[in-house]
Amino acid sequence: MLAGLTFAIYLSFFDANSLLNIVSLKAKEKALEKDEKYYRVRIADTKQRLEELTSSTDNLEKFAREIHHMKRPGESVYVLVDRAELE
Repeated sequence: MLAGLTFAIYLSFFDANSLLNIVSLKAKEKALEKDEKYYRVRIADTKQRLEELTSSTDNLEKFAREIHHMKRPGESVYVLVDRAELE
């Protein structure tokens, strides 16, 4: 009986497949599934944005001007920043 109890304790705490390892791996699995869901949403949004940019030159020009502050020759670009964003 003592041998069986010792064996059960060994399997529960010290074995490679112990209960502690199983609980730890389950927590990691849930975190990875959450990350996977987040990145799948990000990929879908990025694909949609890429489609919008490549479908129209007007959208591409708007993106270049607003995000990258690009300009045509002879134009001046003024960037207005809200003070609340700076704080």
